[in-house]
Amino acid sequence: MTSEPTWVLPAPESIARRAPFSDNPAVGRRGQRTQQRILAAALQVFGEGGYHTSSIAELAKRAGCSRVSFYQYFSSKEDVLGHLAGQVARQVGASVEAMAPLTPDAAGWATIREWVQRYGDIYEHFGAVFHVFEGAAKETESLSALNAQAAALNIALIRSKLTSTTLAPREVDAVIGLVLATTARSCYSAKIFRQAAPEAYTRERLDDAIADFIHRAFFGLLPEVNVHGPEAAVAPLIEFDRPAAEALARRAALTDGARASYDALLTAGQEVFVRREYHGTRIDDVVEAAGVSHGLFYRYFANKADFARTLVLTAMTPLSSTLAKIPAPAPGTGKAWSTATLRAWLRTYNEVQVSEAGVIRIWVDATLHEPALGTDAAAALDWGRRHLVHFLAPRGFGDVDADAIVAMALLDAFGDGRRSATTLEAAVHVIERGLLGR
Repeated sequence: MTSEPTWVLPAPESIARRAPFSDNPAVGRRGQRTQQRILAAALQVFGEGGYHTSSIAELAKRAGCSRVSFYQYFSSKEDVLGHLAGQVARQVGASVEAMAPLTPDAAGWATIREWVQRYGDIYEHFGAVFHVFEGAAKETESLSALNAQAAALNIALIRSKLTSTTLAPREVDAVIGLVLATTARSCYSAKIFRQAAPEAYTRERLDDAIADFIHRAFFGLLPEVNVHGPEAAVAPLIEFDRPAAEALARRAALTDGARASYDALLTAGQEVFVRREYHGTRIDDVVEAAGVSHGLFYRYFANKADFARTLVLTAMTPLSSTLAKIPAPAPGTGKAWSTATLRAWLRTYNEVQVSEAGVIRIWVDATLHEPALGTDAAAALDWGRRHLVHFLAPRGFGDVDADAIVAMALLDAFGDGRRSATTLEAAVHVIERGLLGR
């Protein structure tokens, strides 16, 4: 399938100047161009340095307008992000509304595959909005409400497209919601993998994997319909620019007293990075939160990037231990599959993910936007992917390497916050049906 955009832009919003900047609130073509320049500038600024560190002065300068002109159209930085998020919501909603009925056959899979392509096109254009919106929505009530409204609309639209499903009525919405969140995070991960290994992780390969996952989640395993083999025989190993052992060995070589200061810096750094993101964090913030001197910081870390890398590697240790315990009895062992064991493991994973994965996601964002930081973003994701390859391999079908990226996105979506019993059951379902084909 071609990767050229196939979605159609919905009608634009009506545009009016904000009071009291003009007696006549109507905006002509020049005003429309100014507003669009501001929105385009925001996409660039949010994509380059994140949301929290951007300023109205920076947005206005990049758009080639004054602060006064900015305030004619937007009340705040949050207002700009809300407009961009609204554009995304309308385009994603239009793509869902355009879907044909979802059926348990090849036609139904083709419908999902076409939608995945349209969704991926939207993601490629508005990637910065996807990256920053989730964190901003947790802090801003209006953005949170917009997020909830858009999600509810898309869930209802997809539910209306399902011609049949084995899901219980109470499960449908939670499963669809988790599938949508997994799709967004899969697009995010796929972009990073393509940058590191473009020949191994093509757009078509990952789009097929996402479509297979969604169709299996709704209709179960249908080998002639929702199983596609790998395009590449072996997925490349993507390693950190600097060996992980080098950063982790640093702590082991310290005295007990020095280790306490070192740990205080890591504990404070994790809290500061999650709250302020990579670009918004200063070394001053970290040493102040840890109650230590700048000199002590530089005794252990060369700079902020070195410190962030160590935070990520430290966070990966408990996550690695948890991922290693994911229940996956190999064929021929005589052990029956246990849904109860999977459910218990997901509860444990959610606890670990909530406390550790925020740091990893922030580092991935930072390395994605700062190529000078190296290939660590892809290395961190590939580390998780390799764990999940071992989980999926015993199932005996499909493109395990690509599906492992989808599996990692699913766990990331599920682990982002404390989850209800309903969402837990949805996660159990999509793992068993969408990933394992049970």
